Amino acid sequence: MKEMDSEELKRMNGKDGNPVYVAFGGKVYDVTESDLWKTGVHMARHASGQDLTKEIGAAPHGPEVLDKFSQVGTLREVPPSARAKALPSFLQKAFDRYPLLRRQPHPMTVHFPIAFLMATPLFVILYALTRNSSFETTGFYMLCLGLLGSAAAMATGFFAWWVNYGAVPTTYVKYKIALSIILFLLASILVIWRFVDPVILTQSGSLWWIYAILIFSLVPLVSLLGHLGGKMVFPG
Repeated sequence: MKEMDSEELKRMNGKDGNPVYVAFGGKVYDVTESDLWKTGVHMARHASGQDLTKEIGAAPHGPEVLDKFSQVGTLREVPPSARAKALPSFLQKAFDRYPLLRRQPHPMTVHFPIAFLMATPLFVILYALTRNSSFETTGFYMLCLGLLGSAAAMATGFFAWWVNYGAVPTTYVKYKIALSIILFLLASILVIWRFVDPVILTQSGSLWWIYAILIFSLVPLVSLLGHLGGKMVFPG
């Protein structure tokens, strides 16, 4: 089996009649027949002709997707993973044994604040239409759960950023961090306000409209965060 260096691998990018090769874990694979690699670039992010060992660790799938392609060689002088250097040995061993841990639990926990915080304005609307106080109370519970979910999503998000991206402050990451902090602070303010003044909506005091505007501002914030997260996972 042929041994390649990084310069030779770089030429295998689908251009000038060359095949499309990628490397992972010191092995070189021919992905020319894959529709997702036919342009030489995968998901508008990953270029062929490169060692993708680090990138696959941050992808929504594992290296098993390469098993259906032929191994055509090995990569000479594979550089040690920067991630392996940065992570404590016990954590690296856990990831080696359970690769799923590298991509979880952030993709799971992030869905909870999305669901709860998007539901909060819905119950406020139901209360406004029916004047049934149980809808307003349910909306408050959704808000509390959304706040807790936001804390969990932020914690796991920072963990995933460190593990999979080496804590590199990319543009999308900067936006997500800023918006996540704003969302968490806004949800905290609303929870505290509703706890201190439990009749802010039900008795329509002078500030109810400010509270309502803040409630509905959760929708664009959550939507934008979800959009940025999607762009990071599936760019294009």
